Amino acid sequence: MKEGESFWAYKFREWMRDFTSLANPVILVFVPLVALGFSRPFYILLIALSINEILGSIIKIIFPKTRPNGQKYSNTLEKIDAGSFPSLHAARISLVYLTLSYTAVLLVMQILFLLIIPLVAYSRVTLKKHFWTDIIGGLIMGSLIWFASSFF
Repeated sequence: MKEGESFWAYKFREWMRDFTSLANPVILVFVPLVALGFSRPFYILLIALSINEILGSIIKIIFPKTRPNGQKYSNTLEKIDAGSFPSLHAARISLVYLTLSYTAVLLVMQILFLLIIPLVAYSRVTLKKHFWTDIIGGLIMGSLIWFASSFF
């Protein structure tokens, strides 16, 4: 806990970190693998995630935007990580969980998958990793890549 921080403020920050970790690339490969198995939708999703990372990285290199917390960088890889726009967490989470929602059979699972998207998006702003414009840009990018990949 930070000095002067209430227990509930500390807990809220912890929960936001938990939500934001749902967009970790390892989790975003593992969860679909469990849900989809080694199926065609899973392989299409892996290709779509690769396109997402490449496109997002190119945008961050060409149009660098500082994060709210002002993350420093000294090389190209750090520049990509320090870039704020678009939010790759938001892009990844929308791409993966739209896929999972679309392929889920049970309505309750479809809704659960869709609810995860705004939770992660909100956590990124709350943790001061992104501005809302970065989140919206990431959600749009991930959704467009998902839409394009749904034709394959």
